[in-house]
Amino acid sequence: MSLSGIMTKSLLSANSSMQTARVQQSAKKQMDGRAGVLNAEINLDGARGGDTKKKQEALEETKKKASALEETAINTLNSANEDMKKAAKEDQEVQRAEKAAEKKKAEKAAEKKKAAKEAAEERIEKIAEGTAIETVDAVQITSPDGKMQDSASVDVVVDSVTPSTVSAESIGAKLDIKA
Repeated sequence: MSLSGIMTKSLLSANSSMQTARVQQSAKKQMDGRAGVLNAEINLDGARGGDTKKKQEALEETKKKASALEETAINTLNSANEDMKKAAKEDQEVQRAEKAAEKKKAEKAAEKKKAAKEAAEERIEKIAEGTAIETVDAVQITSPDGKMQDSASVDVVVDSVTPSTVSAESIGAKLDIKA
């Protein structure tokens, strides 16, 4: 099964979103590492009796940034997931429409074939009954000796007529043709 254009674009977009989310997660891990270092420094400085106010502020800021990066990564993945769902739904609708169009085309072809078959059967019946009249433009009637004639008598024999459908007397018919 090949991918539709809609699904291909959606997969490429999702791949890009995944890469973005990985970068965001990597940055969050770095922020978490920085927060761990600051926390350890605050504990050491606090044990030595040093001022930890600036490091506490830096720790809070680092935690906020890490939290924001995590939220952004989650939003990026959720957005990619929603986009994939929309693309799958659109693709499904397109496939349904294509199948409906193919079915309609097949129905039209079947109707056309049926109409042609009915017309052929009707012509065969008329020929078998001797009531068929078909016109032909630009007919030149010549006698066996090559002279032009105004009219001629023609025997008509119908192929593909079975004895079960018509009587033997009605298979052949005489036509008078006038030029």
